[in-house]
Amino acid sequence: MKDTRLLRHCLLLSLPTAALVVFSAYFLLASVPRIAATEHARAEEESKKFAEGLKKGEVERDFTWEYGKGMVGEAPDWALSRYPATMTWKDWSLRGGKRKTGAWGWHGIRLKAHASPVRMVWVRDERFVYAAISGIEEIDYAFWLWMTIPLLMAALVAATASAVFSLVSYAKTRDDFLAAAVHDLTTPLVGMRFLIGSDAEEARNMNERMLRLVENIREFLSLGGRRKTPAKKTFRIGDAFAAAYKIFAADYAEEVSGPVKVSGDGSLEVCADLELTTQVLWNLLGNDLKYAAPYGAVSVRFGAADGFVSVELADEGQGMTPRQMKHAFDRYWRARTALMSGKGGFGIGLCTSLEYARAMGGNLAVGPNSPHGCIFTLTLPMPRTC
Repeated sequence: MKDTRLLRHCLLLSLPTAALVVFSAYFLLASVPRIAATEHARAEEESKKFAEGLKKGEVERDFTWEYGKGMVGEAPDWALSRYPATMTWKDWSLRGGKRKTGAWGWHGIRLKAHASPVRMVWVRDERFVYAAISGIEEIDYAFWLWMTIPLLMAALVAATASAVFSLVSYAKTRDDFLAAAVHDLTTPLVGMRFLIGSDAEEARNMNERMLRLVENIREFLSLGGRRKTPAKKTFRIGDAFAAAYKIFAADYAEEVSGPVKVSGDGSLEVCADLELTTQVLWNLLGNDLKYAAPYGAVSVRFGAADGFVSVELADEGQGMTPRQMKHAFDRYWRARTALMSGKGGFGIGLCTSLEYARAMGGNLAVGPNSPHGCIFTLTLPMPRTC
């Protein structure tokens, strides 16, 4: 998988399931035995109290058995064949589950009158055994938890795997479509560039816009995977800005805000890739043209500090909330105001621009403008770092 972002999303999607599986395994191995032991101790304690009540006559007895003689008086039919006179004290002790004291015990039996096994508790003295069916139940939590939790975890893992597969399949289908669109658009656009005459400035600019838009998509598809290493050459930041602004100059002139106001020293040199820098500035100018220029002036200021040259694009548009600024460079993200404006956009321009800036050793950030609007700041290293 070339796209590390997609891989990260798949991992994030799988993380809750993985955490639940680990927790469930720990619960089954560490907690279930304790739960089962606690339940057994509870049933054992209740059985002991029941046996003491039998011995004292406080609990009604189902039958009384005398050593060497068998049943004393009336006894239920199910008890006559189960507890013959030939039984010894050792036989009674073995019927007490894991208990070896021989003084009292219990065991489960199945009776026609009961749908599930019942617990028969007995207690003895020197000659007699007193027994009765109790209502004490010991729930086998270990069995049910070991049966249900692994099944639920398996279902959850299967559902998560299906979701991840669907996400990967969707991303691949989307990227394959975009790659095909880029390929089919590039050839005629390049051909149009050579066919447009020197006197058709507006047509050349429109063609250049389309080519750069296609380039945005092409580079976007390679983000997170293998992509070309940016060139490291020295050039004036003002030259890159002029090349990018030339494509939009006529549109800015027609907007309410008018042409972009430039200040600072455009002759400041940077060590970066001229084509990628132009593409970043083109993305920022295009973004401001669509969403900010209709509301007020857009200005650009060049500066330098701490070994970096900066380009600040400040607008007086509607601006963004802190939350929107946090997500401004996310893949496919567009602010609600941008969506409501009805203006087109893929939500990939700022994402690719940030990747470009960082690949060249710089950065791209957004902050609030005063009193309203946003400031996008591109920083690139000075030539001494080349």
